[in-house]
Amino acid sequence: MERKLRWGILGAANIARKNWDAIRNSGNGVIVAVASRNEAKAQSFIDECQSEVPFGEAPRAIGGYDEMIAADDLDAIYIPLPTGMRKDWVIKAANAGKHVMCEKPCAIDSEELEAMTSACAANKVQFMDGVMYMHSDRMAKLREALDDSENVGEIRRIASAFSFCAPPEFFGENIRGNSELEPAGALGDLGWYTIRATLFVMNYEMPVSLRATLLSSAGSNGTSDGVPTELSAELIFANGTSATFYNSFL
Repeated sequence: MERKLRWGILGAANIARKNWDAIRNSGNGVIVAVASRNEAKAQSFIDECQSEVPFGEAPRAIGGYDEMIAADDLDAIYIPLPTGMRKDWVIKAANAGKHVMCEKPCAIDSEELEAMTSACAANKVQFMDGVMYMHSDRMAKLREALDDSENVGEIRRIASAFSFCAPPEFFGENIRGNSELEPAGALGDLGWYTIRATLFVMNYEMPVSLRATLLSSAGSNGTSDGVPTELSAELIFANGTSATFYNSFL
């Protein structure tokens, strides 16, 4: 009998519902447990998800994150916590010998990300981010096309954009406007996709310079500092290729 990958979900965020569906439909994974700050919230999340996309055996509810980290019946932990809370729990999961998948953006800065990936490497566990489109058949075909010199010539310019018009209540309710939980704002939430697409085209070569313009910022949930809500940037690569991207919540 094929052994399935045993998942735990650390945090009952709305985005976790999509990965509940994905794990259920993967055929090789099963959700064993869901942890939230209290058991009742975890159970409510489980009940709602089970009613829509049920597992044969419902996952158990855990009240508190440390108990999930210590569980001996999990192979991997999915961490959809806000970016500002994520580093410590990724490192704890890695130190407990569990593979990690976290939401994007993975960290608030490169120093935090390096600490997280170093912990995973030291414990020989996999670190993954939740950018689903990178794993589609479409991207594999695009890679083939880009690598075919008869199909695509030298790439000189790349342009990408990702934006949406947030409703008025967005900045009062959504954590993506909270400078403590999601300090990168639109850059972290939407720029993760546009930058990832650019680096994909460039075979993950890093740019030699960049220039960014913050066009607007705003804060939410009583925070005094704003987060980027609209921005544009240009990346320059060693061969002279340039890439521009634009992100906005407005």
